[in-house]
Amino acid sequence: MNSEELKELGLVQHIFVDLTAENGVKVSCLILSADEVPRGSIQLSKRAKDKLGDCLTTGLTITKPEYDTVLRGIPKVDEIAKPYVKACPALVRKYTNQVELINPKNGFRVNLTLREDSTAKPNTLYFNRYIMLLLETHSEGHDPLIITRARTRSQPKPGIHKLINQLIQRPLSALGNFFIGKRELTLRVGHPYPFDEHQNLCRIHPNVRKLLGMEETDQIVITYNSKQITIPILDIDTEHIAQSVKLHADNEQLKFIDSHLFIGITALSRNELEIPSIGTSVTVKRSMYSLFLKHLNKLVLPVIALLFTIVQLYKDLNWSIALTVIISLVLLPIIIYTTLSEERAKIN
Repeated sequence: MNSEELKELGLVQHIFVDLTAENGVKVSCLILSADEVPRGSIQLSKRAKDKLGDCLTTGLTITKPEYDTVLRGIPKVDEIAKPYVKACPALVRKYTNQVELINPKNGFRVNLTLREDSTAKPNTLYFNRYIMLLLETHSEGHDPLIITRARTRSQPKPGIHKLINQLIQRPLSALGNFFIGKRELTLRVGHPYPFDEHQNLCRIHPNVRKLLGMEETDQIVITYNSKQITIPILDIDTEHIAQSVKLHADNEQLKFIDSHLFIGITALSRNELEIPSIGTSVTVKRSMYSLFLKHLNKLVLPVIALLFTIVQLYKDLNWSIALTVIISLVLLPIIIYTTLSEERAKIN
């Protein structure tokens, strides 16, 4: 919509507003400004028009969400690595613990978990430098940022096929978390290479892949809000990073940082995750389900050797069946744990 009209209505760029048609059909839209848009009118994206269907695009009502302007505070050293961000009680009461923080200059956004702290200054969030880099804001803390409530979606009931997959994957993922270990990172979404768009994959920096304890073509879980997908990863070409990542041409340090914060996701995957724009931060972790299945071959011989030994001892020492089962259940996790020690070492 028109930039002057945007200010008059008390709106800012990069927040979501609800558009309601005269027949009651509602759609949530990311709002941007453009001087060439006439006052009193709006331009809708093709996706927004599709969601409105056959509704007339005249007489639309805009519902403004709650949002505030906040500044960055510097957290204490022992709070830097915490999974939450300290905030004053008023902000937590108004926006709940789950919020979205947006840089209005570039539209970069990240979801945060707030924790109430009575010592926090009003309209101040105490987040670490990593979040600051994701938003591409300055360290001085003078850049105003937009805080709004994190968007939630009602999840449809899963079908039978999905329920069966969940019943299989969740136990294996839990076993993988215990025997292999997990690590999560937050990365900023960008475009992959043009020839990747028809492929089901994503691209990250090789150093970030190693930090996650992964190899190329391993499965990675990408999460945004309540949506998640599992796709294989490939490295970006470190010699031609600028072909994919928009870098600061005159700042070598920012070039290096941006390349390590980048994850290239195809348009199809971004649509599936309902990522609103490039620059949105997502959570990534290695898929424990696929990783556990990948290393099953390492477990075959040790498990067979264990079973053979237990059977021989059962015969030679006249053990009871109950004792044999108990010893097997005790030794089996130990063998699995020691066999997968190399994978744990990648992230520990």
